[in-house]
Parts: sequence; C-alpha cells; structure tokens
Amino acid sequence: MNGSTIGEVITALRVKNRMSQKDLADSLYVDQSTVSRWERGVRFPDTELIEKMATRFGVDASVLFAAPMNRPELPQIIVVEDEPVLLQDFCGTVSETLPDSAVHPFRWASDALAFAKTQRVDLAFLDIELVGGNGIDLARGLLLCRPRCNVVFLTSHPEYAREALDLFCSGYVMKPLTPAKIREQTAHLRYPVPGLGVPEHE
Repeated sequence: MNGSTIGEVITALRVKNRMSQKDLADSLYVDQSTVSRWERGVRFPDTELIEKMATRFGVDASVLFAAPMNRPELPQIIVVEDEPVLLQDFCGTVSETLPDSAVHPFRWASDALAFAKTQRVDLAFLDIELVGGNGIDLARGLLLCRPRCNVVFLTSHPEYAREALDLFCSGYVMKPLTPAKIREQTAHLRYPVPGLGVPEHE
C-alpha cells in the first residue's frame, strides 16, 4: 500500500476483510456516511478510531498512521474537543456546512499540535478547557508552526475572551457549534482561505 492515502488504505483493508461501509461503521459505532467521508478523503478518523480500525482489520496501527492524508489541496480544518460525542457532532456540523473541506478531529491537544507540525492547517476550532491541556496554550503552539492558521475558540466559558483576543484569533464562539455560527466565522476569517466555500443557506 506504499503511496496510498489513508482513505485508500481504509478502503483496501475493508474490502480485503469483506466488510461493507456499514459493517465497518457499525463496528466502530459511527455513521456509514462518516466511513464514506474517510474513504473519499474529506474527513479523517481520530487516533482512537484509527487504533480500533487496525484491530478490526487485524493489522498494526502503523499501517494506517503512516498513510498520508488525502486531497491536500482542500482547505484543511482541525476540530479539537475532548468530549467524544461533542467532537463527532462538531465535526459532522463542520463537514456538512463546509463540504469542500477536509476535517480532522482530535481529542488531545498534543495530537493536534503534532499534526500541525507536518500538515497544513487553515482553520482550527479549539475547545479551551481540555483534559490534560488548554486550548489557549494549544493556539500559541499552533500559531508558532502555522502563523496563518485561523483560530476560532469554541467554548462554554466567556471569561477566556480577553486571552483569546490577545492572540489575535479569528473568532470566539460559544457552544454549541451550529451551521450559522460556522458561516459567520468563515465570513470573517483573519486570513482568507482559498477554496473554503460556504454554500448559500437555504
């Protein structure tokens, strides 16, 4: 599978194991549409899901971790939220609102920062209060390696607004993350992102 993207690797392993997209989705407790997005390269599984997939496929997780991300020409978006249910919900909302983007979910600040050091990040939605970390500190690290990344803080805590503004962030959004809030934020990004099209609201 040398040179294959992670979406292509997932597809190949799924077919080899005689699994449908629904079979894989059910085994990971995600929607079939999520697996479809992985395979098409418009959304990517987080670290825990990659490890679970490797177990289902009977391969070492490094087979999946080593595969490059798909369709790098798309706007690259990360979502960092330590609550798994919220992370899945927010990523789904971002994917549906910005369908021509690649969305990468992360529960841990360290994983998100490691990704940003090797991959372009155009837009980051960051929870502020993270288990084992802090979204403000993550933003500082993120901007050191990706100075033109648009950082939008996603939180339930208005008291962090001053610190966020000191970082010249692109936005500060109170949870929950909705399509309307995403549209509003992407219309006023600090750094324009080519190809980040927002469909007209019906």
